[in-house]
Amino acid sequence: MAIITGGLHGRIRGKIGNIVYSSARSRTGKIVTAREWVMPGAITDSDVLKQRLIFKCTLHCVRYLGEGLWQADFNRAIGQLPGFHSMMSLLLKATDRDSRELGEPPNTPLGPLYAPIVTFTTHGTIGGSIIASWSDSLGVNGTDADMLNFFGCEVTGSEEGVRVGVDWAATAVRSDQTVDIPTGASTTDWIAGVYFQGAGIAAGMLSLCQWHAVTSL
Repeated sequence: MAIITGGLHGRIRGKIGNIVYSSARSRTGKIVTAREWVMPGAITDSDVLKQRLIFKCTLHCVRYLGEGLWQADFNRAIGQLPGFHSMMSLLLKATDRDSRELGEPPNTPLGPLYAPIVTFTTHGTIGGSIIASWSDSLGVNGTDADMLNFFGCEVTGSEEGVRVGVDWAATAVRSDQTVDIPTGASTTDWIAGVYFQGAGIAAGMLSLCQWHAVTSL
């Protein structure tokens, strides 16, 4: 049903029959527009369908990583985008449209805190686990108590639009140099993310986020 405001000759908005009324800007201000409502046709363009599917996979992954991971720390990681949109952008651009497989995004600067290179390897004995290792070097502004944050996104995205994302929440500090991380899934290919969060005199600082491919045992 259409709604008329300002009397009989006011601004119409809504739908009457198959005519849809709305507004648009013109040189003289807002004007009322009318158009015929047409039933949208089914999308058959394969590229569009593929893009929609990888978007769905990415959205599923980011939601399951959780806002506790990306809301604050990834805020403005990509331009002026908020945390959610920054993470979406990183993962979308790293996903192959044809295979739906996720690759390694480029290392993402979150802040100026020093971070040594972190390496990930398949665990030798514990099923579903990987190992992260790094040096305890402090650089110009690090501390021994700086926390490491680990998370993972499955490489494979399903035809149903599902890609697993997990905030592994493994506990480690810079001085530990290594940690076992249970991923929650055996023999699974992951893109692992890690970044340092400052402590003590480095509190409030973040490092770049590193991305690496790894397979759980």
